[in-house]
Amino acid sequence: MTEYVTGNERTQEYIDRLTGLLQFFETLPQEKRNPAQEAVVALMLDHNKKVLDHSVNHKPLMCTWYGNCQEILSAMGIAYYNPVFDLMFHLGLTDYADAKECDKFNLDDKICSLVRYAVYSMQNRLHPKPNCFIAMTEPCDGQLMLHQAFAQTDYLKDVPVYCIDPSYGHTDEDFRYVAQQLKEMIPFIEKHTGAKFEEQKLREVVEEVMKQDEIWREVNDLMKASPTPLPSFAVGDAFWALTQHLPSGDPRSTAVMAAVRDAAKANVEQGVGPVMNEQVRIFWPDLNPLWGDKLGQWLAEEWGAVIVSSFQQNTPYTKIDTTNLDTMLFGLARRAVAEVPMIRQGRGWVDVFVEDLTSSIRDYNIDVVIFSGHMGHKDQSGVGQFMKKVCRDMKVPVLTVTTSLFDERYTPFDKLKSDISNFLSANGYKKLSKA
Repeated sequence: MTEYVTGNERTQEYIDRLTGLLQFFETLPQEKRNPAQEAVVALMLDHNKKVLDHSVNHKPLMCTWYGNCQEILSAMGIAYYNPVFDLMFHLGLTDYADAKECDKFNLDDKICSLVRYAVYSMQNRLHPKPNCFIAMTEPCDGQLMLHQAFAQTDYLKDVPVYCIDPSYGHTDEDFRYVAQQLKEMIPFIEKHTGAKFEEQKLREVVEEVMKQDEIWREVNDLMKASPTPLPSFAVGDAFWALTQHLPSGDPRSTAVMAAVRDAAKANVEQGVGPVMNEQVRIFWPDLNPLWGDKLGQWLAEEWGAVIVSSFQQNTPYTKIDTTNLDTMLFGLARRAVAEVPMIRQGRGWVDVFVEDLTSSIRDYNIDVVIFSGHMGHKDQSGVGQFMKKVCRDMKVPVLTVTTSLFDERYTPFDKLKSDISNFLSANGYKKLSKA
């Protein structure tokens, strides 16, 4: 593979590829264009340009993860990146070039491919070197190993790191414990980036984020209609990128989300959707897979089936009190350890998993549950029996498979289709007529 020196080279590659992708979209007939998709790609392009600018011109730059209270970084004007977001997005645009290189990487191939990609990317300098980074110590123990590996690389061994210690409980005392760490994190960031914190700027970001939360809730309510107004995984994929990986509290992201809501609302009012012959409503209790578009299209065409929700789409965010710094940090702490998708369900509290699964089956009128089997995640492996009991009690069939959500090569798509087809057939569903 190409040897990178600063990571800026890879970021420039992303910029060039995203620019070409947007140019390609412009050549499509109007009826085949997707304004929301184009807007997300445009925001990704702008974000990469900002990251490169901050790296080249020595402006504040950080590495962090989803769920790490990035509202604080955004409010401080810091450019920040997730170490796998761009890499994973570009896999499908490069014939899985990084995945194939990662196959040669000296790290157990049975652990979550997200962890493998992250360590591989830092070892090979695929990111601009940050001033400091915020470690993610949940929801799985792989994250702990990942940051230990980061710290041992020649590239990052001298980069300061701050670890947020998550609580296991869901009480106000737990949230205050994490909020205190966020308060201590702010001077750490100021020291190592030179950026300055202002309470009012954080308030503005948090208020914008809460506008996004409300739009997301509205869209989730609209997804309860039949036919479902938007395709499988569409909501979680787009909104997850806009709220967790691109700059937090960006009004442009709010506008994209509002446009998606308006389109979904119009479809519900007209009684239309991408799967008009809808006969199977599916819940997916995990993060959305990178190969979700392919799966969703096949489900629609073959079975009249649609995945109406997933844990990534489930956002039970509590309104944050913006009265003062302490109330905001308390709300952000609660959000980080008890509400952000996957972190919420994967931290060891099985009652949360059960509650979210139960309410989703009920609220979305779910016919079947398909569990991805998230390869390399002990937390997900441990909930299988609880999940089966919920589904049995609610008289909803459940299929458990084993996949890598981030590497479609792990479980051949033909095998996945066969398993799902056998499952649906066994439960009385018929394939759509091809006549």
